[in-house]
Amino acid sequence: MRRSCNYVDPRLMNHGYRTSYLVSKILKKTGKYSAVQMRDICILAMLHDIGAYKTEEISRMLEFETENVWEHSNYGYLFIKYFSPLARLAPVVLLHHTSWKQLKEMGNVSEEIKTLAQILNIADRTDVYMEEEGHRWEDFTVLLRQESGNKFAPWLVELVTEAGTEGLLEKRALEDEKFKNLLGSLPFTKEEVKNYLKMVICTIDFRSRHTVTHTMTTTSISYELALRMGMSEREITSIVRGALLHDLGKIGIPVEILEYPGRLSPQAMHIMRTHVNITEEILGTDVDETTKRIALRHHEKLDGSGYPGKLTGRDLTKGERIVAVADIVSALTGTRSYKDAYPKEKVVSIIEGMRRENTIDAECVSCMVADYEGIMEHTLQRCQPILDAYYNIKREYLENDKIIKNL
Repeated sequence: MRRSCNYVDPRLMNHGYRTSYLVSKILKKTGKYSAVQMRDICILAMLHDIGAYKTEEISRMLEFETENVWEHSNYGYLFIKYFSPLARLAPVVLLHHTSWKQLKEMGNVSEEIKTLAQILNIADRTDVYMEEEGHRWEDFTVLLRQESGNKFAPWLVELVTEAGTEGLLEKRALEDEKFKNLLGSLPFTKEEVKNYLKMVICTIDFRSRHTVTHTMTTTSISYELALRMGMSEREITSIVRGALLHDLGKIGIPVEILEYPGRLSPQAMHIMRTHVNITEEILGTDVDETTKRIALRHHEKLDGSGYPGKLTGRDLTKGERIVAVADIVSALTGTRSYKDAYPKEKVVSIIEGMRRENTIDAECVSCMVADYEGIMEHTLQRCQPILDAYYNIKREYLENDKIIKNL
């Protein structure tokens, strides 16, 4: 997650990581939270600015006196609500810039959420004031006490500023092994791992409205092709995993290139193609080699004209060929800023032409053409929940915006 999000803007992830560290110190000081609760709250804190990946607010947010903070809070709340295992805690993100004076009057918000929103608020402002703006802890305690009862909860101000706790908020996040263990050593369930990975994948696709379902479509088509081509269960698992991860690196491509309305210039295309290299760097050594190769080779061609390795057919496994074809079909059937979704006839014509040119696998193409409607029907069913969530986010964003502007 950290390596992925750093490619959007490392300032945000570094700020999130330090803020999470400060949250962990405050939570520990309260003595009210279990290790698992602390881990989940700290992961939420690490991601508290994830909504800014959709906005132009990054530089503004890293100023202590911040205005217009609701856009990223609103979007971040909705993203956490719909695309993470932390949905129950999502309101903390929505309200983490809300003053205590306003927060305590909100009868529809639980005391737990109010407390965590305030803890996150203080940790967030502490890091910005001290790390980004270079002020001293002593000066920050003065500000906290001045705003006690207004911006910040009095009991929390007392907890954070009481004598002898200067070390509570030391800037040691990157070196603190206990904090790293808190985030990484407690076991995650298989379901949690799957949901966090899906969250990272959705972070990529939701940077551009034209790629909302591309990853899921590519994965579904890959699965359907592998099934029809008699691949083993183990092979299908690797294919699905590789397909899910194949565009991870697009998180590091500027949105203006992802959404450019037309053919990219040679310079922009060069940048776009680096998404494969970025994917490789993000995956590191945390993914098995078969899955990793499938993810990294989806733009290779049988005749050596692909990228980044200019590999040929003898270098490419059946799984790698399947995902390459699925990626092309997904791109052709999806909308872009410069085109509508292509109908079946045009898609079939294009992939059969590529088969004749020996750039993509003939068996994969034949299988796709033979049951095009069946494959695409299953794919649409799988993608519908993602589309529904996307439209719910758009609707709730506007509803929340009206409420927020009245605060």
